[in-house]
Amino acid sequence: MPAADQRTPGLDELVGRLDALIALPHVAEEYIRFRVDLLKAQWAVRQALAATPLSGPAPEPARAATRSQAGPTKPVLGPSTVPFDPGLLRGLFAALHKAAIEHGRQTEDMQRLAAAVEEDPALLQELACRAAFGPEMEALEGLARNLRVLVDVLLFIGRALASPFVVEAARRLAIQSGGSVPAQAGGRCRMCGSLPSFARLRRKDGRRILHCGLCGRNWEFTRLACPCCGSADRDALNLLRLSEGDPRWIETVSYTHLTLPTKRIV
Repeated sequence: MPAADQRTPGLDELVGRLDALIALPHVAEEYIRFRVDLLKAQWAVRQALAATPLSGPAPEPARAATRSQAGPTKPVLGPSTVPFDPGLLRGLFAALHKAAIEHGRQTEDMQRLAAAVEEDPALLQELACRAAFGPEMEALEGLARNLRVLVDVLLFIGRALASPFVVEAARRLAIQSGGSVPAQAGGRCRMCGSLPSFARLRRKDGRRILHCGLCGRNWEFTRLACPCCGSADRDALNLLRLSEGDPRWIETVSYTHLTLPTKRIV
């Protein structure tokens, strides 16, 4: 089944959307500027990848179709099917680090990570793989302890590094399979296995569309259900808004309304 929306916005349109956020209340301009520079760096990597044949194995269309017919299974893309070019990874990290310095996002954690990458550039590929697929939180937490940085920092940077490579791998898979991509089922992306970064309600029919922040895929999902835990208990689902009538909100689940498994201690 194809993604819910076919059109992919270009770089200028995406930058314009980000710039438009600056005029809104409760939005930090420096953070938006940081995200714009990061987006441009990621876009440059995507352009470079699109112009150069990728090395390493690619998912076969037949294999992807088999998986889609079998229902919820492992995602099609993973570390073995998404080659990470070391040079492009280093260039992207350098651009991310520069943007962090220029827009007030430079922290002690970022400095420690930059020093570790200078000493061991292969760390970038490990970080991208572990943050993108899973994510492998146990491994990331161990890495965070060794580097003395917050695990959330590693998760954000790892996924930022991995994203253009995963997007390009997903694009090539769609071309290779003649536009036939795995049917979507559940709250996780069937292409890369990520949870959605955000959701929106489609204007024309009110359908809820989930968006993967890693590979860019989007798909329809039940409107009154949590994609993370699967709960459809309406008494447990809540909304948090900055103000009444705000078109943006955060969806939460109140676990006091859910029946959780209990363990008897003898």
